[in-house]
Parts: sequence; structure tokens; C-alpha cells
Amino acid sequence: MSLWLAIPLGTGPCLLWLWMIHRHDDHEREPWWCIALAVLLGALSVLGVLVTRPWLESWFGVVTPVVDAFFVTALNEEMWKLAAFMPLLCMAELDEPLDGAVYGGACGLGFAGVENVIYSQYGCDVAALIQRGFTATLLHAACTGSLGFFCAMVKLHRVSRLTALWVLLGLPLAVLIHGLYDLFLDGDRVRAQVSLILVLPTALYLLVLKLRWARSRSPHYHPPS
Repeated sequence: MSLWLAIPLGTGPCLLWLWMIHRHDDHEREPWWCIALAVLLGALSVLGVLVTRPWLESWFGVVTPVVDAFFVTALNEEMWKLAAFMPLLCMAELDEPLDGAVYGGACGLGFAGVENVIYSQYGCDVAALIQRGFTATLLHAACTGSLGFFCAMVKLHRVSRLTALWVLLGLPLAVLIHGLYDLFLDGDRVRAQVSLILVLPTALYLLVLKLRWARSRSPHYHPPS
């Protein structure tokens, strides 16, 4: 596939989902330059995956479907996206849990856009690339958006037993959902349907719950009486 065709097809859906996530932050919108920075950091994190994935495959030796889904792919990618997100925690603009979900989702979409373009250069046709815009792209946004939410909760709350809970929930939950998605998707048609009909909607539902919860508790949120 031509690179000039792959870039708009691979990144276009990312911009659509980014706009939809950003809409939830309608009481104190984050500056677009901060969102753009999050997208850029997420896109750059793909370089880390390209380096560590061959090393992990070599280290594991025989890569079973479970190992590939949960460790070589899910844990590897979520760790790099988490590393891309961490500098954003230092920004003064990230001052409520909702911001963590927004910036995390932006990181995930930056990663997904570059990943889509790379896939297009390895035999992914136009139909498959468009399909990824509504499947794998959304998965990255959901997983990293949730991870960003948990990171923001850690930043904004005083150290306590609840802080440890946020840490323990964030990364394992993202890896579990991501791993299940990849594990089922690489199976037969029935297992692929489980991935697309059950795992992906669950990931999106959890992200929406976090967005709504965080939005309702924003100091700038004034629900109608």
C-alpha cells in the first residue's frame, strides 16, 4: 500500500476518536498543544516496541500464543505507552483525574496511528486498515486512557493504601484487556468474534465509566439542577 494512502487511513480514525475523548473534557478543556504533545509521545513510543519486541521473542525462545499476547505484545506495548505518558504527569495542566484519561487516550491514539501505518507496509490492505481504525485503534485508546486515569489518581491523592490500589489496578488491567484482545483475535473466527464483541466493548465501557466518574467530580463541573 502506498505510504501516502496509508498515512490518512491509519491516522484519520485516531483524530476522530481523539476529538470524541476531548469532548468529555468540556468544563476545563486541555490546551491543544498539550494534547498534541501526548499524541507525539505516544507515537514515539512505537520505536521502543520495535526495539524490545525482537529481544523479547528471542528471550522467551518458544513464543506461545499466550506469551505473545500478554507479554511480547500487551505488556511490552503498555509499558512503552506508560513511559510516554509519565512526562505528562509533570505538567501543571494535569490537575484532575479526567485529564489523566484524556492525555492517556491521546498517547494511545498516537501509538495506534503509527502502528496502523507500519502494518500497512507489511501486507495490510485498505479494508483491514480501515477495520483497525475501529478495533485496534480504539483498544489502544481505551487501555492507555484507563492507565492515564489511574496514574492521575496516584498523582492527585495523598499517599495512602488507596494509592497502592490505584498503582496495582492500572497497568495490570490494561495488560489484561490488551492481552485478551490479542489472544482471542489471533484465533479462529469464533474467538475473533469474542475479541471484537466482548473484550473491546468491555475496554471501551470501562474507559467511559472512568470519564463520566472523573467528569462528575471535576471542580469545574456544575451539573444542571
